[in-house]
Amino acid sequence: MSAEKVFVIGGTGFVGAKAVNDLLDNKIPVTLFARNPDKVASLFSNDLVNVIQGDFKDLSPIKDGIKGHTRLFLLVSDFYDFVNIKKTIATYAYEAGIKQIVDISSLVVNLGWRSTSIGSIHYYAEKAIYDIPNRGHFVTLRPGRFMSNHLGMMSPLANKGLYDNGAPNSPQGWISTNDIGAVAAVVLREDVNKHSDAVYSLIGDVVTSNERAAVLARITGHDIKYTQISQVQKYHKLMESGHFPHVFALDLVTDLDGHDDKISPVIEILLGRKPETVEEFLTANKNNLN
Repeated sequence: MSAEKVFVIGGTGFVGAKAVNDLLDNKIPVTLFARNPDKVASLFSNDLVNVIQGDFKDLSPIKDGIKGHTRLFLLVSDFYDFVNIKKTIATYAYEAGIKQIVDISSLVVNLGWRSTSIGSIHYYAEKAIYDIPNRGHFVTLRPGRFMSNHLGMMSPLANKGLYDNGAPNSPQGWISTNDIGAVAAVVLREDVNKHSDAVYSLIGDVVTSNERAAVLARITGHDIKYTQISQVQKYHKLMESGHFPHVFALDLVTDLDGHDDKISPVIEILLGRKPETVEEFLTANKNNLN
């Protein structure tokens, strides 16, 4: 068994589950902090998995539960009290002797201080952890657009087309949730000094919106075409979904202005393979398209 032991926050979604499975494949024990132990059991049937039940309303179980672990995978998807939640968990972790935190942030932090609401929240969370006195190593992963957005937010089959506000032939960067999790797992099992306090932006494929529509048409057999809508139209569609507050909907119609038009070499360097393409990801998940 590995000398490492990883505590996991956010281990049951696309990204976290991939990271956990890769760690288990390398015989590294993990402990998941999760609301639903039954869901954990359904995802991971392995003697190396432990569960501490809880949610972000009460972080106190983490304080004792994280003792004896060496690393922390930190993914928080609930933006309510986001900065304080991340800082509190990180403080517990470092006080317990955690050597390394691998935090899932966002590429929009690269746009600069207070340039977007989502970016600001992630920026302040990163800074809150970075500024903890006498902390251990702190590695930040900043993924771009999730390829998994096609499985829910965009709903190309239900909408009978792909609708977005980007120009049809402008390149956009996308990242597979599998690759985010795989990169995290590599960092969590390699020498902490190798990665130190690294920041890794993650873009795995660069395609245009017309190319994405063509991929969707190919793998589904449906007539999927790309239609460019205005930023205002996209904003209203996002608000109608009921899933986004005003400030986040505004962020999601903001262009990244060339910050995501290059594939990140760190993915291939760390994984020893090319990043997953949009076509590969959507082909593997075509049964989940709606």
